[in-house]
Amino acid sequence: MTEWITTREAAQRLGVKRTTLYTYVSRRLLTRRRSGSESLFDRAEIDALAGTRHHPGSPLGVLPMRSVRSSVSEVREGELFLRGVPLADLADEPLDEVVDLVLGPAPEIVVEVPAHLARLPLARRLPALAHWAGSTGCWVGPAAAAGVAKGLLTAVPVALGGQAGPVPEATFAVLAGRPGSPQEVATLNTTLVALVDHGLAASVVAARVAASTRASAYDCLVAGYAALSGRLHGGIGPAAIAGVRDGPPDEPSEGVPGFGHWRHPEGDPRSDAILARLALVDGSAPALASLEAVAARTGRRPNIDGALAALVLTCELPDGAAEVLFQIGRTVGLAAHIIEEAGEDPLRWRATDPTT
Repeated sequence: MTEWITTREAAQRLGVKRTTLYTYVSRRLLTRRRSGSESLFDRAEIDALAGTRHHPGSPLGVLPMRSVRSSVSEVREGELFLRGVPLADLADEPLDEVVDLVLGPAPEIVVEVPAHLARLPLARRLPALAHWAGSTGCWVGPAAAAGVAKGLLTAVPVALGGQAGPVPEATFAVLAGRPGSPQEVATLNTTLVALVDHGLAASVVAARVAASTRASAYDCLVAGYAALSGRLHGGIGPAAIAGVRDGPPDEPSEGVPGFGHWRHPEGDPRSDAILARLALVDGSAPALASLEAVAARTGRRPNIDGALAALVLTCELPDGAAEVLFQIGRTVGLAAHIIEEAGEDPLRWRATDPTT
């Protein structure tokens, strides 16, 4: 039976504007059905087109692989869900409760922080801690990734050079060099929740590929962190911060770091959640005004990276803090995907070239 979806959802699935959908209809690439004033599209056709064609604003096409379904998160009609719960309902919940929602009540596996981490840049410490823990202790299978992730989260403020404590408060204190105000800590908590997961992003795929080989939970996380460090993923922070700090470009660009997202053409719900909390922080007005100026000039709303940039600038955090926060929040989602992949057939991530 044909499943018909709205124009908005079809555009989001393809990462194109609505007008582009009608171009595809005129080229007979898609079927459109009218229902009153609304146009509906065949979901199967949309998904097939998404898997075989490259669309402006979307990542370059990849070789098709076996179907991967996940219950960790879902983007539906522009809204992000974690374990079926809308991000909007979780944004103010304590991080540890969201961690338990996503990973379950697994006990944490204690991680000791070696002294040599202090010599590394901030953004390299969590990956190095995961590698160190996986190299010096007993082998821990990917199915136990929940306990590993919880142990790393507990240890991360110490790895960054601070004191142990609740992750949002302790992380803010070590990154800022001072205790955070209640509004600042609340914003950081929301930020970490918003960063937990966003579907099969590159870092998640990397972690799942490692899990499919039955690598250790630590090594699977390291694989995810490696992909996350890319300048088109979690490592985009410095470029986004520079754009917000320097103001809008003289000429609008197709790709301004921190603005626009192919999965959220009408606005990133993660940035919306963060910026709503950041607006309550003293001194946030200049960064928020700069975001709006760039958005007005480019016609693109701030995405998660733009929101992180505004947080870093408002709270006077080091530029590397954006990637650090991405790593901390995404540790939870990576672990959930690693566990999920451990329950699948091994070595299923093999590409097939459609031209052969």
